[in-house]
Amino acid sequence: MIGGRLVVPKGAHGPPYYRFNAAEKQVYLSAYHIGPSTVRHYVDALNRFKPEVLTGYAYSHVTLARLMLDRGLSLNYQPAALVLGSEKLTTETKLQLQAAIGARAFEEYGSVENCLLATECEAGSLHVSSDFGIVELLDDVGAPVAPGQPGRVVATCLLNYTQPLIRYELGDIASWSLDPCRCGRSQHPVLREVVGRVDDVLTGPDGRQVVMFHGVFLGLPSVHEGQLVQETTSRIAARVVAPGGLSAGESSQIVARIRQRLGDVTVRVDTVPHIERTERGKFRAVVSLLPKPGAAGE
Repeated sequence: MIGGRLVVPKGAHGPPYYRFNAAEKQVYLSAYHIGPSTVRHYVDALNRFKPEVLTGYAYSHVTLARLMLDRGLSLNYQPAALVLGSEKLTTETKLQLQAAIGARAFEEYGSVENCLLATECEAGSLHVSSDFGIVELLDDVGAPVAPGQPGRVVATCLLNYTQPLIRYELGDIASWSLDPCRCGRSQHPVLREVVGRVDDVLTGPDGRQVVMFHGVFLGLPSVHEGQLVQETTSRIAARVVAPGGLSAGESSQIVARIRQRLGDVTVRVDTVPHIERTERGKFRAVVSLLPKPGAAGE
């Protein structure tokens, strides 16, 4: 598990970067210390305990996988699978995980409130477990959205008998699939896509609001990580981690893709050594510096 618990103090510079939970047979690795100088210690920990399933933050595992590939490091055993959440898995990142870890990565979508659980099947679809929670996707007026249309994720917990949450809004945006899954599990609804967080909306100069930005950095070999920062409605900063340098062509593609989605905006591409995580070790793909609606002064 690589998650949000501070298992190793942030100021600690020496290994080990994990703790072993003997009661649950779990190895919990720090999400805050993964880097070029520490990656070997993470690989050593996995090789020592040989966990069957790797789970937790997707971006932490993707970062670990990239560093392993860059340094020619590998596991001396084969895990059964990776089950990863909190951030979106793309085809590219799944291939990197397969190459480094030697196992298939499956996407998982859930919440710490235990209101919903959706997991990827062998056919690649994200199925909602209906016995875990009731999931609704709603528009701005609270009406259900049609398949293929993005909506706010609202969930009712079926398993928490102490303090059940009813129609709890998670702050995410997702859409239902237009087609049934070929795996045949028709009893479990399929999410076409978890688009992003409600807070991850960028606003164009003409007022358009866009959420789906994970495609901006796809297919760019030099880019290891990318983050978009909205400074004003007409100015966007693309922060890119590209250890080997970013080519002019890749930089131009980033600018063109952002302008294609947001319209006539000024885009600045900044290469940075790393992108900061939240206090819980999560990666934020989008950061908006615009005042929130209803904030003082509006």
